[in-house]
Amino acid sequence: MRATSSALLAVTTWLVLATGASAHVTLAPPFAELGIPSTIEFETPNERDGRATIALELTAPPGVTLGAIDAPSGWRLELAGPTARWSGSRIEGEGAISFPLVVTASGPVGTETFSARQRYDDGRTVRWTADLTVLPASLPDEQVDRLNGRVIAGLIGLAVVAGSILAVHRLRRA
Repeated sequence: MRATSSALLAVTTWLVLATGASAHVTLAPPFAELGIPSTIEFETPNERDGRATIALELTAPPGVTLGAIDAPSGWRLELAGPTARWSGSRIEGEGAISFPLVVTASGPVGTETFSARQRYDDGRTVRWTADLTVLPASLPDEQVDRLNGRVIAGLIGLAVVAGSILAVHRLRRA
């Protein structure tokens, strides 16, 4: 019993710490549809007392391309392939900034992990990860309409078959 409790406590502690460590750069929204350019905000808080964040660098995983969008006021965006880097301003105190990018995922569906490097005014760099969930692309409206029609036709067919079986069953009883 004691070993089980210790193991449970260790796993719980690990999960809490792992969740906290990956949550310092967060995405809003935390998902994108496959193949559809989406604007994603990478929110970054300043987490060191007495220090300021002076740069953020994100590296996209393979299969995810980045596109430029206006940087937050005072910040400058440099985009080079899979890497985006914001600099030129500061996040002071307990402030946070949302850094927007256009993100296009080309596959696969699932979770893609960005690498983030947050640089402080004392030269220290802290590394984080941020997860993006890649969803299957939505169907175009005409395909949804066709699919809805097929579902309705299928349900009507099932109702006719069920009604026929019920009618035959009643005729046999009589």
